[in-house]
Amino acid sequence: MRAVVSNWQPRNRITTPLAGSPSYINSGIIKAVMRSGEKISIAQIDYQEFDEENFQYVISPYWEIIDGLPASIFQGIPGIDMDLRLERYYRVNYIPTFIAERTPSENREDLWDILESVGLDYYDRFEWLLRTTMRSANDNLIVERRRSSQVVEEFTAGRLSTLQYGDKIIVNSMEAIANTVAGFTDEIFTAVTNGVDIINQSGQVLIDAMTRAAVVPIVVTQRIITRREHEERRRVGIEQAKNSGKYTGRKPIEVDEKVLRQVNKELKEGLISVEEAMRRTKINSKSTFYRKVRELKKW
Repeated sequence: MRAVVSNWQPRNRITTPLAGSPSYINSGIIKAVMRSGEKISIAQIDYQEFDEENFQYVISPYWEIIDGLPASIFQGIPGIDMDLRLERYYRVNYIPTFIAERTPSENREDLWDILESVGLDYYDRFEWLLRTTMRSANDNLIVERRRSSQVVEEFTAGRLSTLQYGDKIIVNSMEAIANTVAGFTDEIFTAVTNGVDIINQSGQVLIDAMTRAAVVPIVVTQRIITRREHEERRRVGIEQAKNSGKYTGRKPIEVDEKVLRQVNKELKEGLISVEEAMRRTKINSKSTFYRKVRELKKW
């Protein structure tokens, strides 16, 4: 693995970091979405505001994860020269290509409808991005909100999927992570691709950035092969069902219009969270929920 450069000399004002402390910070995690739906953490992206209306975006790649990914999953971050292998990439008083490609511009005609669909009553393209699962048509990358603090806690089943890069879990032993091989494989894949460290009760490090670099190619390849086998079995099953006349296809998700209108109203007013709105409408996907909201005006 090539060294990461931390002393790179900026070439212009756009790449020269602003001095001083920002007055406002909003953070996200860039994730690559596999064909099977699993999300792999790629980098942290921060939006920082300074005095006199200056701002900057900072992208910090998770190189130990990136280096283990095949091109079928990750081809780079748009507008960022990954060959430089910088610890941090700065875009000062400039909207990075990555942001511009997947957020609405200020001149868009339906801007306020788009903002309202995620409960925003002001224009903030980065905050809008954090509230959606939208992606550019050119890649498989999304952005999810990053917590302001890191978590260190005892391991509990199902918790790993909610943890983020840099969080730590404490286990009695690696065997305590799951009771089955399949369960263990899933949990380790989640921990490694989310950048979660695992330590035991005595403080011994079991998985950290160094071990992730070696493990990522293994767990990702295993997941690709497993999903490929699953898709093949599903394809064969569908063919058999079609041949026997039993296959009817996937049914569209039905949502009560009155319930959807009510939860959308409460969401806009800040009375409920997106998660609560999804629970009440019985929709499991944020992208599906927001699509149903956008369709409201067509009804």
